[in-house]
Amino acid sequence: GGEGTGDETGDGGTGEGTTEEEDEGDGLTTQLAGVADLLDGIPALLGPNGSGIGSNSWVISGDYTTTGEPLLANDPHLAPMLPSIWYQMGLHCTDVGPECPFEVAGFTFSGMPGVVIGHNASIAWGFTNLGADVSDLYLEKLSDGTYLRDGEQIPYSTRREVIEVAGGEPREITIRSTANGPIISDRSEEMRDAGVLAPVTAGAPDRGQGYAVSLRWTALEPSNTMDAVFKLNAAADFTEFREAARDFAVPSQNLLYADTEGNIGYQAPGRIPVRGEGDGRYPAHGWDSAHDWEGWIPQDELPWEYNPERGYIVTANQAVIDSEAYPYALTDDWSYGTRSRRIEDLIEAKIRDGGKISMNDMRSMQLDDSNEMAKILVPYLLRIDIDDPYIREAQELLEGWDYTQDADSAAAAYYNAVWRHVLRFAFGHKLPKEVRVEGQCLRVRPADESGPLEDAHGRARLVTECGERSPDSAQPDGGDRWFEVVRILLEEPESEWWVSSGNRTTPSSRDRDELLAKAMKDARWELTSLLGKDISTWSWGRLHQLELTNQTLGTAGPGVVRALLNRGPWNISGGQDAVNATGWNAAGGYGVTWVPSMRMVVNLADFDQSVWINLTGASGHAHHAHYTDQTRLWVEGEYLPWVWTDEAVEEATENTMALLP
Repeated sequence: GGEGTGDETGDGGTGEGTTEEEDEGDGLTTQLAGVADLLDGIPALLGPNGSGIGSNSWVISGDYTTTGEPLLANDPHLAPMLPSIWYQMGLHCTDVGPECPFEVAGFTFSGMPGVVIGHNASIAWGFTNLGADVSDLYLEKLSDGTYLRDGEQIPYSTRREVIEVAGGEPREITIRSTANGPIISDRSEEMRDAGVLAPVTAGAPDRGQGYAVSLRWTALEPSNTMDAVFKLNAAADFTEFREAARDFAVPSQNLLYADTEGNIGYQAPGRIPVRGEGDGRYPAHGWDSAHDWEGWIPQDELPWEYNPERGYIVTANQAVIDSEAYPYALTDDWSYGTRSRRIEDLIEAKIRDGGKISMNDMRSMQLDDSNEMAKILVPYLLRIDIDDPYIREAQELLEGWDYTQDADSAAAAYYNAVWRHVLRFAFGHKLPKEVRVEGQCLRVRPADESGPLEDAHGRARLVTECGERSPDSAQPDGGDRWFEVVRILLEEPESEWWVSSGNRTTPSSRDRDELLAKAMKDARWELTSLLGKDISTWSWGRLHQLELTNQTLGTAGPGVVRALLNRGPWNISGGQDAVNATGWNAAGGYGVTWVPSMRMVVNLADFDQSVWINLTGASGHAHHAHYTDQTRLWVEGEYLPWVWTDEAVEEATENTMALLP
């Protein structure tokens, strides 16, 4: 916050700049890593945030279900919140008609009357994150209250905003904007650095002390997204569903569909830009309108599907298009498909040879704990000869392990500890400080390579360099991108990535097997420290715990207040990029950093047989009976009935509140 700090003679960054591309891309990459820290502060209303967070949804045609009608499942993955982001609600008009069309139930946000995810009397729908690239950074050449645009100096706009501060004086900030959007380098040191380092082509205006950096993002532009929610609530068929999706601008989601007529479908909505020059990978040249957005991908040309021959649709943040064939750029930053492939495998295994999928099968799929990377890595770990009987005892836990990650599993605890140490030894100490854990300090060669390589005593010249990221957003986080990296490197046993330095207790490694042995040793000692010497008492849940922190004084209030507001810990099953995606960041520890924020399975044959569960409860009051009354059920993989018909609702009702004029 505070006043704009950019010097209007052309900055937005700090330090000397250059208009040459040479070697600047690498430096920029580490500076842009800081953008993730800024995005961590965006409300979850705008979509999942944080490394690796995704969601699952799938729908199965009645041809393959025991009910003869579609079944639809959804579990969005978000950081754990208390109260939960979701609020379970039914919205029913007394007389359903054109003036009051709502007969709908599902999950919504507190205070919003429409249902975001759920079903009405005719259709059901679910959301997952599409992950489309809908924001771009622009370099701006500022000078004397103007910015350069197609050879002309145009005055930038300036407005002042007042931020009311509880218990303090209001703060006034100045926002400067160009045609591309607000200048965020006024607010961000990372963006000021990006303005210094971003590569530009020959002929770019003189960088001076650094370009300013502006942001264009679809969420900053007016849209009809809320209208789309209400249209979804009233839609009666796939045509009306797609029409509702037309207005769903932000965030860009995968919308999954099923109806009581037996149809299933998919639509990617969203306002997704069509770019001029450039692909959004690096900051664009704000002084050249050729880099402007030229419009939006037409709705009819966004990915969609209706009653596919295979009989099911799965969306779990994987690529939904063939990037080589699709005429528009959505993103290159897809999930690698670990969860989506596992869900498809579970579906195919069930329907092979004429099998049918039941409601219980759908629930079991949502709770599937399988670690797909363990299936690849464990055979390599078991081939290593371990002489030390103390380490060998832990290695034996992996023999015969079925790769599931139940909270009671000792094998899952040991494997995940080994995985964390593999990542730390092979990659963690080799990554730039901008993506390492805050406070994790290393002795490294100074960034200024122009000085002498040795000090006066002939020793290597080193400086202390400390990480800058919070533990739950640092790298290597251990998600499916790292699955892919390690999967490839396992076939290259002599790769330089397997070389690591040692210390007084842990030897260095020269190849893959030495590093894997080193990881197994350190994992054994770490778990001995955390869980005790007796491996029969180890369990994954004792490491992998969920803490629910109240989003107000639960985060930074006095200890006694935090104790009143916060809940936990709970020992949790699941893991990183399992279908039951109780995520954790391997760079920071084993604690749960994101969760299935709710789970639901909709039965289109009989809505009264649908089930749902919320992460916490339906109240934000710490001493209310419904503050966290669903959490134990959620932890244990249980669901609650989701009744729909008037008769079922009346029978299940325990309390009624009437708001009378």
